[in-house]
Amino acid sequence: KSTVVNAMLRDRVLPSGIGHTTNCFLSVEGTDEDKAYLKTEGSDEEKSIKTVNQLAHALHMDESLDAGCLVRVFWPKTKCALLRDDLVLVDSPGTDVTTQLDSWIDKFCLDADVFVLVANSESTLMNTEKHFFHKVNERLSKPNIFILNNRWDASANEPEYMEDVRKQHTDRCVNFLVEELKVVDREEAPNHIFFVSAKEVLNSRMQRAQGMPESGGALAEGFQERLKEFQSFERRFEECISQSAVKTKFEQHTIRAKQITEKVKSIMDSINIEAAEKRVAALEDREY
Repeated sequence: KSTVVNAMLRDRVLPSGIGHTTNCFLSVEGTDEDKAYLKTEGSDEEKSIKTVNQLAHALHMDESLDAGCLVRVFWPKTKCALLRDDLVLVDSPGTDVTTQLDSWIDKFCLDADVFVLVANSESTLMNTEKHFFHKVNERLSKPNIFILNNRWDASANEPEYMEDVRKQHTDRCVNFLVEELKVVDREEAPNHIFFVSAKEVLNSRMQRAQGMPESGGALAEGFQERLKEFQSFERRFEECISQSAVKTKFEQHTIRAKQITEKVKSIMDSINIEAAEKRVAALEDREY
């Protein structure tokens, strides 16, 4: 998951690698400052972080950080276009390392616009991963969910089985989204499923940022297709975020406008009633 976030940010922002390196919730948001820093829950202290290793060390050494707490990483907006539009990316601990799912979801997930399930394409969808999204689905009405089948570059080693494996994964993911969660219909579901290699994308983007060819280094067969698929995911992700942001932003304005018009109507009604009463009273006075 952390590598996917890093690939989207085009830099090694979060620690990633083998094992549960994310031992608590990590959010990444933009800052107008030039330097990256982090804040831990319950503290306003801005801790400077120059490198990913420093961040990993800070998280590992802080024993007060458990799986249910949030560490906010502030990353310079100048380094990442994605963070310029008030986007916040949240990386969760592995869904199989805790039993606190309910409190997690209430605390971190209720206002999320999009959820991304990062699955390992070298195995099938895990029950622990499914369980997390079933819980999310109980709390939220039709959440936007994307499934990334990551490490798809491994399929290049067995090209003769690749299409069969892809179909098998796709069928299972479609079934999960359509039959189990009921968040999309069967026609729309394939647009929520992608086969990618986040590590490849991150490496190629970092090479490009350094002025080197993005396809340099040892890349597995089919890299360009996987890169295109990751870019398709990013486009769909940004579309969802934009639509949701517009809805969220303007919904509040619409509600306020309705309240104002109702208030104005109420005032005009009372003025109308008062004017009618005065008119009746004036007519009665004239008759006398």
